[in-house]
Amino acid sequence: MDVNHTVTVLEKTPVAPPPEATPEISLPFTFLDVFWLHLAPVHRLIFYPHPISRTHFLDTLIPTIKHSLSLTLQHYSPLAGGVVISPDKSNLPEIRYADGDTVPLVFAESNSGEGHFSHLTSNHPRNCSEFHPLVPSLPPASSLPDGSTRVPVLALQVTLFPDVGICIGVTNHHAIGDGSSIFAFMKAWAFFSRHENTSPVSLPPEFQPFFDRTVVQDRTGLGTHIWNHIKNIKIEDTHVHRLPSITNKVRATFSVTRDDIQRLKNHILSRRPNLAHVTSFTMIASYVWNCYVKSRIQTSTDNNEDGDEDGDDYFSSPADYRARLDPPVPRNYFGNCVMGFIAKTKTKLLAGDDGFVEAAVVIGETIRSQLNSPKEDDVPLTDIDDKFREMSKIKPDRSLGVASSPRFDYYQLDFGWGKPSKFEVPSIDVTGAMSLGTAKDYEGGLEVGLSLPINQMNTFITIFNQGLKAI
Repeated sequence: MDVNHTVTVLEKTPVAPPPEATPEISLPFTFLDVFWLHLAPVHRLIFYPHPISRTHFLDTLIPTIKHSLSLTLQHYSPLAGGVVISPDKSNLPEIRYADGDTVPLVFAESNSGEGHFSHLTSNHPRNCSEFHPLVPSLPPASSLPDGSTRVPVLALQVTLFPDVGICIGVTNHHAIGDGSSIFAFMKAWAFFSRHENTSPVSLPPEFQPFFDRTVVQDRTGLGTHIWNHIKNIKIEDTHVHRLPSITNKVRATFSVTRDDIQRLKNHILSRRPNLAHVTSFTMIASYVWNCYVKSRIQTSTDNNEDGDEDGDDYFSSPADYRARLDPPVPRNYFGNCVMGFIAKTKTKLLAGDDGFVEAAVVIGETIRSQLNSPKEDDVPLTDIDDKFREMSKIKPDRSLGVASSPRFDYYQLDFGWGKPSKFEVPSIDVTGAMSLGTAKDYEGGLEVGLSLPINQMNTFITIFNQGLKAI
C-alpha cells in the first residue's frame, strides 16, 4: 500500500504553562548538553487506536490535550523555553524559560481512513514519506534584544484519523534533554490527560523532574573544550532538519522474542564463552549491525556495483551516565546525561560467515573499555580530541547508530485512550540509525526499526529472517 498521505491542519496553537504558577528559569549547559547541540532533532510518533469522530475530537479531546499539556509544562517549563546562545562565544549556551514562552501545538486531520492507519501501524515496509506529515517541525531560531540566538526545543502535533485513531507527534532538540528526560515529560503529560476530570490533581513525585545542574561536575573543563570545537557552527543551519517530503526509503519493524534473544546469546557464548556484556542489547545490536552490513554489500553486488568490503564499519550508541558519574545524579535528572560509545571493525570481518560473532565481540569489548573506564568527566581532553577526529572520518553509509531505548516503554503510555498500537522514530530517516524499543506483542522481546532504500530493505529482511532461523 503506497498512499499519498496528507493532513489538513485544523488548528495551530501556542501552549504555555500557567503563568502565575511557573517561575522563570535558566539552566546552564553542562558538558553532557553541549555535545548534542548540533545534532538532528529527534522525532517520535505514537499511534493510538481510538475511534472518535471529528466533532468529538474538536469539542472534547482538543481542550483536554491543551489543558493537560499546560499543566505538564508547569513542571517542565524548560521545554516551553529554548536554548539561548550568547553572541559572546566565550560563554556556553544555556536553557532559558521566560514568561510568555510557549510550545507550538498543531492539531490536524488525516485524509486517509482505517486502512491507512492499519498500514502505518504495521511492521512491513512502508514508504517513509507517508509518516512525515504527522511529524511537527521545530520553529526557526530567532534573535533576542541582547543579540543572543534563541532556539526552540519542542514541537507537538496531534493528528486525528476520523473514527479510527490518533497519532501524537513529538519533535525535540536533543540539547534540551535525552531520551529519559523526554519520556518523563511524556509520562507526566499522559498522567494529567488521564486525570483531566479529577480536580485538583498533583503530579506524583516519580514524574517530577530534577533540574539542578550542579550535580554534573566538570572537573577538567570538558564542556568548554567541546564548545570550542563547535561554537562557530551556525545553529540556524542545523537545528530544524525538516524531514523530506519525498524519499526513496522505506521503514520496517522487526520484533525479536525473548527466545530469539536467548538463542543469539547461546550462539555467541558457544563461540566466545568468556565474552563480557552478553546482554540483550549487545545481542540485538550486534545481529542487526551484521545483517545491515551484509545487506548493503549484497545490494551493491546485485546492482553490479563495488561492494567495497575494504575499510572499516562503525557502530555507535548513547549510554546513560546518571549512575556512572561520580557522584551519581538522580534518576529524574532533566537534561542530557548520556554519552556515546563508538565501536569499529573491518567491513570484511562483519560481512564474513562469523560476522555476528565479530560484531558481538567488538561491541562487547567497546562497552567494557569505554563505559567501564574512568568516569567520563575524568577522561583526558586529548581523548576527546581523538574522538572528534575519529568521528570526522566516519562515512554515513559505513555506520549504524541506535535511537531510543527499551528502557522507555512507549507502549505503556496511556493518555486515557488505552495503550498505543505502534511507536515509530521518524528521525532515523535522516540519521540512518536503528530504533530500539520494547516489543509490543512479546514480553521480554525487543522491537527494531530501520529506514533503508527499498532494495536494501528487501535484502535485509531475507538475511535477518534466514539468520534467525539458522541460529
